Amino acid sequence: MTPATSIGDLRAMLPALAGEARVRSTEFEERRSLAPDFTDKLKRAGVFKILVPGDARGLAGSLPEWLEVIMTLAQADASTGWVSAHASICAGLIYASAEPRFRDEFFADPDACAAWSNLPRVKVKEQGDGIRITGSWGFESGCTAATFVGGMVLLSPLAEGAPPRMVAALAPASEAKIEETWDPVGLAGTGSHDVHFEDVFVPWYRTFPWPSGIPVSAYPAAIFVPGTWFIAICAAATHLGLARRSLDEARNELRGKTDRYTQKPLLEHPATQRGLEAAEGLWLACRAGMREALAVMWESALRGEPATAEVRINARVAAVTAVQRGAEIVRAAYDASGASAVRRAGVLQRLLREASCLTHHIAANQLSYELTGRVRCGIDKLSFRI
Repeated sequence: MTPATSIGDLRAMLPALAGEARVRSTEFEERRSLAPDFTDKLKRAGVFKILVPGDARGLAGSLPEWLEVIMTLAQADASTGWVSAHASICAGLIYASAEPRFRDEFFADPDACAAWSNLPRVKVKEQGDGIRITGSWGFESGCTAATFVGGMVLLSPLAEGAPPRMVAALAPASEAKIEETWDPVGLAGTGSHDVHFEDVFVPWYRTFPWPSGIPVSAYPAAIFVPGTWFIAICAAATHLGLARRSLDEARNELRGKTDRYTQKPLLEHPATQRGLEAAEGLWLACRAGMREALAVMWESALRGEPATAEVRINARVAAVTAVQRGAEIVRAAYDASGASAVRRAGVLQRLLREASCLTHHIAANQLSYELTGRVRCGIDKLSFRI
């Protein structure tokens, strides 16, 4: 495969990548990570660098273009969609907020891929030239494919009475140990294992404020900091792909089936049509909301302006809604498909399991509405948590 150099190249490669992800989804679930040969193909296609400018070997894609790619991959295999979303956002954040020295080091590798987590269980020793870290981070999606791993750490306050500083600290994957702890009911192929550091030294230049990031690059790349809205949009793109697949699979499942009493096709039953079409309308609304929110975000970036409070809140709300309602769509499709949907070898039971995972994610759960609502109503100030 010739490496992609533009978003157009990736679009040309996307059907083959999605087709392979669909065929190998059970394999990825069983191995609890994407296969290395497949992640190599994703890297060569530029999937992990959609949002990285061309001067760092990226595809210079936009947020709306990113959404379409991730939805397509997630429709084929939700784990592929989530890993691709996470890795591409991490690369965009490194370009936007890491020191030039680390940015150059990271992107010098054509296979560059980062994974990190905001769930630290680590001890940190600060030194003049960097920090030493011992401990683990949980739920580090895509770590098996990453060239740099690590996560958020808390550092001592800059002044007495000030809160601890939060930074991302990354080290080459060769200096870490992956502990294969990931064994979930769904999204098993994401390889979201624990990553362990044992007295690993991280120089200061490989750390950067996160999630309260400070942009060091020019716009539009600088739009990715500060905030955590980008995590929510990863979950949303994944669930939109899941929901699309579930509706298509439900209709396929019902074709050829007849009512045992009337012998009429089940797909023609009024209740079936009402349920599926209502779910279809909900999917269209959620997709439209995400497209609009990311288009507005990207238009701000192209103007060289940071995202306003309203833009960030709307992106987060659109994303959380897509995740929560997307799970409802999958459930509706599963219920409409009848008893055959429960087959262990069937697709719909796997889609149902996978749709039950990201609804709990801290960036996309029901509590997110409280966070955005309090900021929107002026009760709280805009926080890096959005």
